[in-house]
Amino acid sequence: MIETITYADHVAHLDPMTGEGLLILPRVADDIDPLAGPVTLQAAGWDHAIRDLNQRGWEPSEDDDGGTMDVGTTADGRQVIGLYGREPVISEPSAEQAAEAWRELLAVAQVVTE
Repeated sequence: MIETITYADHVAHLDPMTGEGLLILPRVADDIDPLAGPVTLQAAGWDHAIRDLNQRGWEPSEDDDGGTMDVGTTADGRQVIGLYGREPVISEPSAEQAAEAWRELLAVAQVVTE
């Protein structure tokens, strides 16, 4: 069962069974700088979402270069990155379980497939 957590401008979809997850980021064009300072609303939203997810046992997945793993884009043009749970219910999910979790996550997040 997919768990969804909605923040001000980020949305996390998590599968606690397998430890697979997605984080939908806001559109860059929608960001505003309320006080003309170094921190925008989206940057503050990112910090809040990542801090909360970390407390829940989740963090961004890394790609081969050590950056965040880009999963794709939603139907409305938002970037999606991967998340992983540090303590999934199933410690070693099968390939079939992981694939099913990804299919469900991509569908819930409305990630556009090419």
